[in-house]
Amino acid sequence: MEKKLQKFLDEAFEPYGEFPARTDVTQELLANLVEKYNDLKQQGKSDDEAYQATIDSVGDIAEIMEHVPHGETTQAATPGKPSNVNLKGSSLKDADLSDSNLAEMNFSASDLAGANYDRSNLTGAVFKAAALRGVSFNDSDLTDATFSSSDLQNVCFDNANLTGATLKGSGLKGATFVGATLVDTNFSQSDLKDISFDDLTLDGVVFNSASLKNTSFKNTILRNVSFHHTAVKHAIFDGSTMDKVTFAILKSAKATVNDINIL
Repeated sequence: MEKKLQKFLDEAFEPYGEFPARTDVTQELLANLVEKYNDLKQQGKSDDEAYQATIDSVGDIAEIMEHVPHGETTQAATPGKPSNVNLKGSSLKDADLSDSNLAEMNFSASDLAGANYDRSNLTGAVFKAAALRGVSFNDSDLTDATFSSSDLQNVCFDNANLTGATLKGSGLKGATFVGATLVDTNFSQSDLKDISFDDLTLDGVVFNSASLKNTSFKNTILRNVSFHHTAVKHAIFDGSTMDKVTFAILKSAKATVNDINIL
């Protein structure tokens, strides 16, 4: 049956010729279709019934292709349309994906260095183990996005919404967060040396086991921020405002908290 489903995909994508992400897209679709077919068979469907229901689940190939880089140059996804395509392991280096709806897109293990995602909807997007050096997410919506174990050096998160985003175990050297929204954002085990969070409001942000050498929180508001197992002695908190619990945790960890305002 896998060969039959592969033939279906080959015929479905034939009108679009060869494009850079074709192998990744069709392989991901094939894996999903085989799994769906097997599930339907276990439910008691006949071979023909299971096959028909499986291929019907693919939907409109043309709609899928609107969100896939193809042709000789990398195309941006169509603004305003939802994105359900898995681009895991793709190469989108220096791609212009600004002003696009890429919600829940999977870019894991992809080379995205230098790409532009400015003003894009990336809610729930996944960037696990991705190469993102120099990427711009200026003014983008990254609510609940995942960047675990990614190269985020020199990434621009200015004015981005990082509510509920996970940036665990990532390298963030040179990254910027000017005007960013940081609510329930998780930076655990990440390298944040020399990063500035100045003048921001951090609410429920997690820095557990993160590296904070020379990390600056000047004039920052910190509410319910977690620093468990984190060396905060060399972080900068001048002029910051924080709740009593956060203050107590930092003071017990020997952070310099002399010029502090308590909420």
